[in-house]
Amino acid sequence: MDFRQVLGVSNRRRLKLIELLYYNREGTPSENLTSELKCSLPILLSDISLINGQQNKYFLVEKDMGLYRVKLMEDISIGKLYAEALTSSPEFQIVEQLLYELHDNISELSKALYLSSSNTQRYLKKLEPSLKKAGIHLCYRPLRLEGEEKTIRHFYYRYFIEKNYSLKTILPNMNSSQLRSIEKFVQEFIEINGLYKKHIFNKRLTYNIFISLWRIANGHTYPKEELRTNGLLLPENEVAYAFKSMVSKVYQLNLTDEMMRDCLWLSYSDAIIFNKEHRELALADNPRYRQLFRKHLTLTKAFMKLMGGPLDEERVFELTTVLLNDVYLYDERGEFLTILRKNRTIFLEMVKIMHQHAVEKVTEIAQDFVQKYRIYQDEDFITNYAYLLLTAEVDSLERLASQDKTLHLLLISDLSPTEEEFISKVITQIVYGNFEIHHFEDIWDGEEELVEKILTYDGLITTGSREGLPKDFPLVSMDPYVTPQSIVAIQNLVNELSEKLFRASLLEEKLFPQEITDY
Repeated sequence: MDFRQVLGVSNRRRLKLIELLYYNREGTPSENLTSELKCSLPILLSDISLINGQQNKYFLVEKDMGLYRVKLMEDISIGKLYAEALTSSPEFQIVEQLLYELHDNISELSKALYLSSSNTQRYLKKLEPSLKKAGIHLCYRPLRLEGEEKTIRHFYYRYFIEKNYSLKTILPNMNSSQLRSIEKFVQEFIEINGLYKKHIFNKRLTYNIFISLWRIANGHTYPKEELRTNGLLLPENEVAYAFKSMVSKVYQLNLTDEMMRDCLWLSYSDAIIFNKEHRELALADNPRYRQLFRKHLTLTKAFMKLMGGPLDEERVFELTTVLLNDVYLYDERGEFLTILRKNRTIFLEMVKIMHQHAVEKVTEIAQDFVQKYRIYQDEDFITNYAYLLLTAEVDSLERLASQDKTLHLLLISDLSPTEEEFISKVITQIVYGNFEIHHFEDIWDGEEELVEKILTYDGLITTGSREGLPKDFPLVSMDPYVTPQSIVAIQNLVNELSEKLFRASLLEEKLFPQEITDY
């Protein structure tokens, strides 16, 4: 689920307008935009005027030859769109204030945000359904959020990571030295425990410590029984002392070891595991982690089998750990949580343009997995699994294609042999899939024999027409040179033929092995 419904109708529509134009760089006519946005032409034109009239022109909508396109300021990506939407939204300004719990009632909150009491109350009521759907309860006396602590903290992490469009970490109302004390504490924790040194993990721990400190200061602690007390070390040197001093000054907390584990709940709850030793501990003494790991092993093995193996045990375990790192903190029957941006969904949609068959194969084993175990069945979880599997192996697309039966496509044209060879090379370099292009070099006796020989191939690429061939025979008719349109048509042909063969193969083999019992 996402929190787009929290935005005002107009803001939500303008957000979608820029997204539509951003992901269709060739341009979009007004009738398509009004249809997608479900609005009238005057409203569309008003939205465009408002976007173009903003003081910070990060996005500029232009019209040329009847088509609308969006132009981005130099060095700006689509991430800025979501950051601006969250920063300017009064609804999400209220969300952020609910973390700090500095205002007991609506009157105080409205004054702090320079809103009227009636609008503040309306925004709060608007927030309630989306929060409730995520398992978070909005309480009014005093104003605060209640529910599962991991859900609330993860919600705020997603919020800050989308709001802060920057490589560096930005923590509200903290000066550089205070931020640095948290970052050094995180770095020391990673170092002494031998965890993987990844930028995004550092950033995630930093944000989660900031969020956790506010939750702890306001009386919302993480359940002690879900946090391990062994296997991970806490910093004890001058870095830890500086961190404790900062916490005492900013949050008025006398930081104990228990509180530090609470701040580092991502690791101490086994929600995020970043080395082999930690994984072995979780498998040994965390029943829920062990059960989910066993189940996810079957998904990993199914994926490895799709790619043709080999099933290296350590690599299988590493990939299974990656999958669990993304879903463990969610309830098995809950929903995947994002705020505004669904970058993994968009990533797969972009990949599908050229690699549709590969994405569909991996998505299908993810669907089979969640249905078999009746866990994480929300559509966003399935998309997330497909994304994680495809990106876990750098050559996954090539390996998936190599497992398809080789397609044999015939190229017949009115071009010279050298021109045909050139076109064939261009096609094979751009079009994805396991296929070979053949050139017709035989002599045939009459049209019937020519058609008979063509039908021995899986498909035909030609500069001619379909005349004389069956209507259902796979064919792409192209110009005597390669165009973007012909590449798309040939890619679709390869995708459809590969999909047809794959469907047939699924009837002959079972992808999911029996659940392992090693742990």
